[in-house]
Amino acid sequence: MRPSPGQISRVAEQLARRLLEADVLELAGKEDELRRRFAAALTKNFDEEEAIERQATAEAEKLIKQGAPGIRRDELDLRKVEQLVKQRIAKAKGFSL
Repeated sequence: MRPSPGQISRVAEQLARRLLEADVLELAGKEDELRRRFAAALTKNFDEEEAIERQATAEAEKLIKQGAPGIRRDELDLRKVEQLVKQRIAKAKGFSL
């Protein structure tokens, strides 16, 4: 389930605050800009994952319809096929799941 924009904003705020408090980051600009960039990065990540999931679902459904040699269609688990396709797509794109 994708987090809401408010949840993403709160995570970005906590991340920025904790990294600054721990002196892990040296702030060159405003803290609001740092929070905005973290929120944008998180949103982009969720968008990419959502796109991979849509692509994996479409490919898995196509594979199930085609069938596999020696395997009956009713024996194929759509969720398992989706997961395997999703892992393959993510690996090809260099995306960590």
